[in-house]
Amino acid sequence: GADALLTSAATAVAGETLPVSLSLWYGVNVALIMSVVSLIFGFLLFKRWDSVRAQLARLAPVMRHGPEAGYEGLMNGIVRFSEWQTRLLQNGYMRNYILVMLVVLIALIGNSILLRHSPQLALSLDVRFHEVIVVGTMAMGALFATISRSRLGAVVSVGIMGFSIALIFILFSAPDLGITQLLVETMTVILLVLVLFRLPRFSNLSTNLERIRDGAVAATMGVLIFLLIITAWSIDQFESISTYMVENSAPLAYGRNIVNVILVDYRALDTLGEMFVLALAAIGVIAMLKLRHGETEGKAADSDKASVKEPYDG
Repeated sequence: GADALLTSAATAVAGETLPVSLSLWYGVNVALIMSVVSLIFGFLLFKRWDSVRAQLARLAPVMRHGPEAGYEGLMNGIVRFSEWQTRLLQNGYMRNYILVMLVVLIALIGNSILLRHSPQLALSLDVRFHEVIVVGTMAMGALFATISRSRLGAVVSVGIMGFSIALIFILFSAPDLGITQLLVETMTVILLVLVLFRLPRFSNLSTNLERIRDGAVAATMGVLIFLLIITAWSIDQFESISTYMVENSAPLAYGRNIVNVILVDYRALDTLGEMFVLALAAIGVIAMLKLRHGETEGKAADSDKASVKEPYDG
């Protein structure tokens, strides 16, 4: 009955067999003596409670700095820290959110790369002249987009960078990626140019120190991405799948163009997702163009109505 129930519970808690037995009298032992002493002490405290409470009242100034005050101070400190952290991190500015995310990425990924992998840089000077021109164009576009005080100039510079990336894809035997990059970059530039007409006038909202900080974080992130690519390139954990693609594109997918086979067969769902994104972007561009055209027609109609004089009634 009760002994078996208590034995099972005690065994589960102790992790080993621990027999337990119930009895009305266990003799005089430590537990009995402590129980009697506790009852006597409680009775005496009850009889002399008025004098004890008067003595405790003298300790009120000391108790103001006791455990309760320490707990209240700790909770108030946590609230103040939370308010400060919210003002710092959750202040409603997108640039601060991006800054925090980049700093965390730099700290975590940079620590992993530098302390665990230590990428080996193998520099090669086998670079063709037109490749240098393309990379230089990208660098100049990035620099101009950073220092430009014109939104339109910055958008054009970003577009030049995107088109240069498309040229790199084409130069390194990836024309499909180059065409996709050209389409995406073209629509991106169109969207940004359309948005420019609805933005307020350009103004600097950051100080020189903040711009220096942002530049340092951006440069560090660029170096980190470079090291990440070098590290991924130097780690060869698995056998290359290019041999499998070459050997099986024709017998399994019935295609000799390996790139097209990869796009429409091996990774067809991924290609479908890219097409879906492009379609959504195209719908967005068309909607914005029609919206602006409709607003122009509406304004013209309103101006025509305002120019028509009401007939004189009299």
